[in-house]
Amino acid sequence: MLSPAQQLTAAIRANDAARTARVLDSHPELKPHLNEPLADYGGGVTPLLAAVQYGNQTTIDALLRAGADIHTRGDLWSGGLSVLDECGETMADFLMERGALLDSHAAARLGRFSELQTLVAANPKVVAARGAHGQTPLHFASTVEVAGYLLEHGAEIDAPDVQHESTPAQHMLRVLQGRHYRRDRKDVALFLVNRGCRTDILMAAALGDRALVERHLESDPECIRTCVSEDYFPKRDARSGGTIYTWIFGPRRTAHLIARDFGHDEVFRLLMDRTPEDLKLALACELGDEDAFRALMAVRPGLTRALSEDDRRRLPDAAQNNNTNAVRLMLAAGWPVDLLGEYSMTPLQWAAWHGNTEMVREILRYSPELERKDNEHGITALGSALHGSENGGREHS
Repeated sequence: MLSPAQQLTAAIRANDAARTARVLDSHPELKPHLNEPLADYGGGVTPLLAAVQYGNQTTIDALLRAGADIHTRGDLWSGGLSVLDECGETMADFLMERGALLDSHAAARLGRFSELQTLVAANPKVVAARGAHGQTPLHFASTVEVAGYLLEHGAEIDAPDVQHESTPAQHMLRVLQGRHYRRDRKDVALFLVNRGCRTDILMAAALGDRALVERHLESDPECIRTCVSEDYFPKRDARSGGTIYTWIFGPRRTAHLIARDFGHDEVFRLLMDRTPEDLKLALACELGDEDAFRALMAVRPGLTRALSEDDRRRLPDAAQNNNTNAVRLMLAAGWPVDLLGEYSMTPLQWAAWHGNTEMVREILRYSPELERKDNEHGITALGSALHGSENGGREHS
């Protein structure tokens, strides 16, 4: 049976305003705690912030009537959310009518330029203020006009946020959720690149900037191996969630895969032309390019013996990414079947977590260790399947 706090969470998750009001009326002891994190929700999000995320204005009003404070931020070590940090423009207007105060971060995100000017004129220090996840207003900038204004008034172009230790330009390469920004922000990222922000080959690939890709390769030919991992983007603070690239590109993605994902074919071909054969083999597997795979194996049949640790890691990462074809090709090429990936999980454990029976059958052909459980969760492949059935986004049964 759900506790009263869990009932409130369930009502908000169901986007049911009437049910939310009934829970609050039936359990008045909840009302003094409405500005505390919502039970079983995560991220230090309060009931009101959760209702804003679900976009239910009636639920928001019910919570406000019950005593929720529209000014309370979420409780997160790196900087909690305010009600205006993720919502769309219509919701922002609705919330401001109920007392929410526009700050420099929300003004930058919503593109409310005149309001931003007023805020900066009143207090120039707001250009460096830390908001949600420890981001600066420049991290939130949704237009070139806003970004330029912030830089002119002292914003630090490469200031890392706290949660992901990533720069404003790195955050702008892909919009993660439509409600956050009304438009793509790659033009703002390009503007920051032209203004001299710090870049990397993954950023250059995402932007499709061939000249920038070539400059990185000429400066450091080995950067062709850069991928989204702590090896290349190490954490400064152990509490950090790691580079924002993990969320906008995906773990272990290389510049080649990012260029392809973003449709930059010319940059993709350039990168492949500059790629060593051992890395080409791993990429051929990840891309599912069987012709390239066979051609490379025909020329260098023992190529997998020279794989770097980064390249060996691609097998469990492919399983984690639910890429059955990549797993099949890598195993056929000679990748060891029990290599460890994130959380020290094997390819079999990841395949089981996804419930991907096709991948599991393919891996079983190579005699993996079935009872191995020396991972961070202490579970076997069977345990991983059970855990994934309750917690994973499963495409297979």
